Amino acid sequence: MIVQRWWDCCKLISWPDHLLFNVSALIRGNDIETRVIRKTIARYAILTSILAWRSISLRVLTRYPTDEHLIQSGLMTREELVIFQKITVKVDPHQKWWVPLNWIQTMMVRCFEKGTLTHTNELRVLLDALENYRKGFFTLFLYDWIQIPLVYSHVSTISVYGYFAFALIGRQFPSMNENKEMVDIYFPIFTVLQFLFYVGWLKVGEDLMFPFGADDEDIEFNYIVERNLEIALLIVDDLHNQVPPVYCEALSDGIRVFLIFDFSSNFLVFIIFFKI
Repeated sequence: MIVQRWWDCCKLISWPDHLLFNVSALIRGNDIETRVIRKTIARYAILTSILAWRSISLRVLTRYPTDEHLIQSGLMTREELVIFQKITVKVDPHQKWWVPLNWIQTMMVRCFEKGTLTHTNELRVLLDALENYRKGFFTLFLYDWIQIPLVYSHVSTISVYGYFAFALIGRQFPSMNENKEMVDIYFPIFTVLQFLFYVGWLKVGEDLMFPFGADDEDIEFNYIVERNLEIALLIVDDLHNQVPPVYCEALSDGIRVFLIFDFSSNFLVFIIFFKI
């Protein structure tokens, strides 16, 4: 159950690639206004991830502890921060990570009203991609909010340590058996192996219960944020409407695509792997 929960948390990490690929494909144009719309949508998508993840990840919270850090990083303007802070949520005032997604939705609707999106199906595709992007944050927030009951971890810990406390006494051998023969078992190897396996798995389970910490084996959200920001700007701006030239010679029977297999490349991989 612990491992399955940990893997589910990994799969629920939201990546903006699908959303921004659709944005780049459907909101087309190289004029300044259209480029600003695409880049703003990408920025809002990354802003949403930081606002959502810093409430569950110690790494993101340490990097962006206040809203001023978001302004310093360029993810939010001063005017946007004022609007963001004026939004009041009485039930949970600290969970407003969904606000930039609402801004993205409004921008998409306005693009449809202005004619940038020419058909309702295009708007539907963008809204569906935005909804899938939102679901990841919401479900991951639920996983962090509803933890595994402490009674399970307490019972497991007490059971393991209690078992070995009794084993420490019950598995000792007397110096002589009932036939007054010397017992030459000096090291309880099977008990030690049991201890290593049971306590080892117990420690693994304790570490996997909270994958959003700052330990080495926890999810590296800082890398994910940096990667998503770079890829997002590449998709919506630098690589928008760009493709290598396609030549008619590609249809010629004289051009064949084949996969190479070179011994020297295998030898190079061997050298790199074994660091010769």
